[in-house]
Amino acid sequence: MRLRQIRLELFGEHGGPELARRLDLPARTWYNYETGVTVPAEVMLNFIDQTGIYPAWLLTGEGEVFRDAPPTRIRLDLAPLQMIHYALELLELESKAREQNDKLLNRSVKIEHHNDFISLPLIGMDEVPGYESTPLAQRDQFLVYSKWVPCPTNSVCLRVNSHAMSNLIPNQSVVVVDLNQTNPLTLNGKVVVGLDQKNQAIIRRLEHSGDHVILRAERSGREFPMITYTLKESQSRIIGEVVAVNSPIDV
Repeated sequence: MRLRQIRLELFGEHGGPELARRLDLPARTWYNYETGVTVPAEVMLNFIDQTGIYPAWLLTGEGEVFRDAPPTRIRLDLAPLQMIHYALELLELESKAREQNDKLLNRSVKIEHHNDFISLPLIGMDEVPGYESTPLAQRDQFLVYSKWVPCPTNSVCLRVNSHAMSNLIPNQSVVVVDLNQTNPLTLNGKVVVGLDQKNQAIIRRLEHSGDHVILRAERSGREFPMITYTLKESQSRIIGEVVAVNSPIDV
């Protein structure tokens, strides 16, 4: 089984208990997984995080095994250093998020109020990668209920052109995106707008595990693959949180 293959390569013949410790599992539980017992999703994500392997290889056995150069066997005395490195990455991520929020707070966006409604700039999915340089105050406006929008001066409306989240967000809906909310550490389980590997805008549910961030569609299939970032990569890939949905009305 591929789980055992990776454990042997990185932790050695007798390294099962150490890998189990890193995964916060009893050693016997890990050995059960190696023999074919179904592995829970959170354990699998943590295993991918600990070993640096490609999820696709783990599922199919095809393609590259490791995201970087194949590592040497893990030395047990490196664990504290790895923990320090991870903590520094978290601090850097929080600092980047604060800088982006400060930048957004200083940006002037025209907000018009209509009793209980406000007008927000409306952009298309293809415009998201360059949204920071878009003169949002001069864009088309979309009327939304004011109570939907926690931060009106740092929010935009986005017209959806995908069925990836159709159970929650039908195609051609207009969603309200809070541009303040970009820190994946606070967005676990939330629906966000992000950029995929081709720098195209996508709407997915965010999952955070260790030093990895996963964007997952509600609909499964090859058309809507899972997107995986390292925590550090996600600093520039998360655009904001979807805080409201205005679904199209069938006539």
